[in-house]
Amino acid sequence: MHHLFPDGHIEERRNNFMEMTIRSKAPMNFRFEDTKHKLGIRIWGDRMSFHELHELLCVCWDCENVDMSHAEACSYIGVISYFSYEVRHAFMGDRLVTLDGKLVKSWDDSIFQLFEKEQERIVVGMELSWPQMLCIMASWWECLRHQDCPVRVIGIIHQFTEGIEQLLQKKSKSQYPQIEPYIHGAIYAANPYLMHTMEHINVGYLMWSRINRISLNRLADMMACAAFGSYQYNDFMSTLKREAKRLGCTIEEMRSQVEESVYDIEL
Repeated sequence: MHHLFPDGHIEERRNNFMEMTIRSKAPMNFRFEDTKHKLGIRIWGDRMSFHELHELLCVCWDCENVDMSHAEACSYIGVISYFSYEVRHAFMGDRLVTLDGKLVKSWDDSIFQLFEKEQERIVVGMELSWPQMLCIMASWWECLRHQDCPVRVIGIIHQFTEGIEQLLQKKSKSQYPQIEPYIHGAIYAANPYLMHTMEHINVGYLMWSRINRISLNRLADMMACAAFGSYQYNDFMSTLKREAKRLGCTIEEMRSQVEESVYDIEL
């Protein structure tokens, strides 16, 4: 179980490892694959593609705003900012890195030099659980409803959508229709507590994965918590209100307290 308690601003983790600036309008190319235990999605690409993606995300919304309010942090803005954070760290080499097709498991001076000077040999990547990826995509579309973004963003969103569709169809063609609505609008991205909802679903998803394989039908059942008007959605909103009243704070001031071991589960 996880509990809610008052907290200050969401902690902004910083990493000073190898930040660099690249200016390019080259096509962004990404590759999508299952994670090791098929609990999520791995996204691979060259460093320039990830850097360009991060810049586009920042154009759509000020994802690096350290003064983000509690209300923004727990809405779609917080979710897309989390995605931007992961994209930035993927570009920096803090997530997944391959050199000549082999996964880099440890770093030394020679790897550092190759990472900076021979980028054609380097592929970087990141991985997200399925609940995270689906909520991120809903938040991305919500950004477009509120902000004028470069035309290129639409192409990238469609590229991600197609990659997600193909992987989920590969998992189960017969069960795919159950999860498809959550790729195409069933997630209520205007939910003011979307970050709380994503975290709630994700924790349950990871905990369930400890004891059983998660089918697409099961994933769809869990994602119902994000669908406006569903029993699961209304029940979770009621839980948030009760907890806020018990703690004497606003819902925006709460965050999830989760056992560290939950996030040690390999996707």
